[in-house]
Amino acid sequence: MGKKDHSKKLMSGNEAFAQGALEAGVGFCASYPGTPSTEITETLKEKADKHDVYVEWSVNEKVALEAAAGASWAGIAALCPMKSLGLNVAADFLLNLNLSGSGPGGLVIVVCDDPRGHSSSNEQDSRFYAKASYLPLLEPTSCQEAKDLMQVAFDISKRHQIPVLVRSTTRLSHSTAIVELGDIKGKKHKTQAEMPERLFNVPNPHLRHRDLDNTRSEVCKEYDESTLNSQEVNDDSDTLIIASGVCYRYGLEALEILGTSSVDIVKLVTSHPIPRNTLFGWWKGKKRIIFLEEVDPFIEEQILALYAEFGLFESQGSPLQFYGKQDGSIPNYGELNTNIVIESLSSILDISIKEESDARTVALMNAEKLLISRPLTFCVGCTHRNFYWAIRKLKKRLKDNLVVAGDIGCYSLGVFYDAAMNTMQAMGSGIGTAAGLGQLERFGFDKKVIAVAGDSTFFHACIPGLINARHKNADLTFLILDNSTTAMTGFQVHPGFQSPDENQTPVSIKKIVEAIEPDLFEVVDATDIDETLNVLHRTVNTPGLKVLLVNSVCRLEKHAREQDLGPSVYVDEATCIGEKCKICVAEFACPALEWNSDNNIAMVLEHACIRCGACIMVCPHDAIKRQE
Repeated sequence: MGKKDHSKKLMSGNEAFAQGALEAGVGFCASYPGTPSTEITETLKEKADKHDVYVEWSVNEKVALEAAAGASWAGIAALCPMKSLGLNVAADFLLNLNLSGSGPGGLVIVVCDDPRGHSSSNEQDSRFYAKASYLPLLEPTSCQEAKDLMQVAFDISKRHQIPVLVRSTTRLSHSTAIVELGDIKGKKHKTQAEMPERLFNVPNPHLRHRDLDNTRSEVCKEYDESTLNSQEVNDDSDTLIIASGVCYRYGLEALEILGTSSVDIVKLVTSHPIPRNTLFGWWKGKKRIIFLEEVDPFIEEQILALYAEFGLFESQGSPLQFYGKQDGSIPNYGELNTNIVIESLSSILDISIKEESDARTVALMNAEKLLISRPLTFCVGCTHRNFYWAIRKLKKRLKDNLVVAGDIGCYSLGVFYDAAMNTMQAMGSGIGTAAGLGQLERFGFDKKVIAVAGDSTFFHACIPGLINARHKNADLTFLILDNSTTAMTGFQVHPGFQSPDENQTPVSIKKIVEAIEPDLFEVVDATDIDETLNVLHRTVNTPGLKVLLVNSVCRLEKHAREQDLGPSVYVDEATCIGEKCKICVAEFACPALEWNSDNNIAMVLEHACIRCGACIMVCPHDAIKRQE
């Protein structure tokens, strides 16, 4: 053991995960960017050279997990961070890898869930993958624990040679706290001489299943002996709260505000498999158990099943009362927070909210009234706004006889832009669903069909869908909005990125599409709105499979690179017709345009404007101009 570094640092939960991985000796990290997990890999990428860690942004999460497994098989400690939706993509491989094993290097998957869907298309609870795959799961409750648990997770993975899941949520990943650092040993990573045997499950996967179940039982025994779970239970209390993740912090704060000491609260970090004997000790002598967890009743269901299994409903005389998501005592959707927990506990325990707590609630309600509603919108000057402006015009030309199918990314904001996008599901789903719609003419479906994807999404999940559309001769138009980066999550590289790294070869979207041989292929410049509209109109009225590669520069990235943005833009007060129009402000809705209520005309916010000139093309009265 190296000497411990007891220095402290302010860290986000994601930075703490990365720090913990370094302290655990990670040598390989593969990931695909996805909020709220992105900063784990970003942090490791910043420190990769210093600590001799290989870090890559992979084409998608399945490929990332496969790459990380390869490293672990070869003896290198590997990390694979991803968001909840990313685990769906990786699940096909995960549910084979759990049986064949992850090798001696150690493999940890940090999955960051997004309760309430702040930056996701759903709010799934990924913990059920641990149950489905029979794999160990850990849930940290703080930034410090996020760091510390990485060593535990790698240790379990190495000893049992199976992947270990560590679950975070948005509030933990993005919160910050003081973290006490440990020692990064700085070892040189070296592969082992031989690969593990039998890295496959056939012809008897049921026997591998049996072995994995035995491993799960061993891990359960270890969890029973673990000190990770808080076990300070007061025998005089008849009520027990079992909490996991950040909900433990909400519970502590709620009890403090409510001013009650007659309730015990314990944190369950080892949430799968649950530590059976530990739980018996916790609920001994209790009358009520309350569950605090996000999003689904994952722990609640396990404990209820365990309670029923041992016939404990009868063994204690009067049965325990359970309060959680199953009976509606705790909301079974969205995020929890301290206020929600206070309200739930006061109702369950019949505790009147203290006067200062009530005043706090009133203060929060008053503060919320002061908040300005800020709907989701494209960034200032975003060329995606130009594209969807053209889509809106196209819908009018076609008398709404158009369906636009999309998926997640910056461009998914089209669902908020006058509903310019009709569908938005998983990455790559736009082209897949459009290919289905493109086969329905025989059934009387007469709408034109457009699918939309970004460049990073194209590489991630669209290529199979496009191949299927070509093979089945689907009648649709596929638009690839190419801004040469993964803009939504912070400008990470993807295979089409012109990287200065000599070890990375850019892959041409144009050549891939041309190899699939669509009936029509063109390149369009989204900065020219009129031309984009005309090309779109012509293309959707052409039968067959059509692909448009839309050069859709990200203004934020360009603005960061270029100092000289050209002449400023202004509204000519003499030309603007004011209230009779308002197209630029009310419909085009660039955040750099504002309504001047003093003289009832539009105005350009000079500090926000990036001088792209898109609004000049949008104004039907030529009232927006460039300075000479």
